Amino acid sequence: MKTLKLLTLSTVILASVTALAAKPASSGKANAKAEAPKAAPVKTIDFAKDVDGLGGNDELMDMAEKLHPETKSRIVQERIVDRHNRLEVGVTYGGVLGGTTYLQTQNLGASLEFHFTPRFSIGARYYDYSNSLSPEGSRAFANYREASAIPGVYASAPDIDSPRNSKLAVISWYPIYGKINFFDAAIAQFDIYLIGGGGQIELESGNATLLTAGTGFGLWMTKHLTARAEIRYQNYTDQIHTGPRNISAMAATLGLGWML
Repeated sequence: MKTLKLLTLSTVILASVTALAAKPASSGKANAKAEAPKAAPVKTIDFAKDVDGLGGNDELMDMAEKLHPETKSRIVQERIVDRHNRLEVGVTYGGVLGGTTYLQTQNLGASLEFHFTPRFSIGARYYDYSNSLSPEGSRAFANYREASAIPGVYASAPDIDSPRNSKLAVISWYPIYGKINFFDAAIAQFDIYLIGGGGQIELESGNATLLTAGTGFGLWMTKHLTARAEIRYQNYTDQIHTGPRNISAMAATLGLGWML
């Protein structure tokens, strides 16, 4: 009987110890399951479906509308230099390309430009020409002198009607403009413009009508200092021994100006 009681007591103690040993492990496992973070669901992106263009994506369209692109455009393109009712005076230097093959012509000029708005201006130009013989002209005159030195040979001098000066009235339209960053040191505004006009050119033979049209690049470096580069087609009629002759040429000039 005593032995049976001892066996029963030992069995109860062993069962209690076994239960206590198993309980922390089970609790730890349950806590581990409870504390383990759930993995975020993986979103599959169908690029062709989601980004098929602004017109087919409502979210991108909403973002684009909130940006107000028309307002941003006006801010970026705001003009630095005010050109409303301002006078610009300048000096120019350039040359004439084409025309008569016997002459090389350069010009020194002065200009006045009145800007009604940043888009339109009218101006007056004066050019004083200096002429020298081109290689072809030197060759032609050398041949003429050699032929004239031969007795009984009639030689005709090369036909040249040199320009002396010209006066022009012009109008300019500035449809394209922007800004240039000079190595982060300064920002200057530029315009690409069209120019046309007419006036008078003085030749050795007299005066003739001069017409011109072309394009230019204007750089407004400060509120007063300006620079211009122009290339213009010009046309007039000169007079040579054989009669009137139509002259078509290109005039290229570089200039500096001051805005008043």
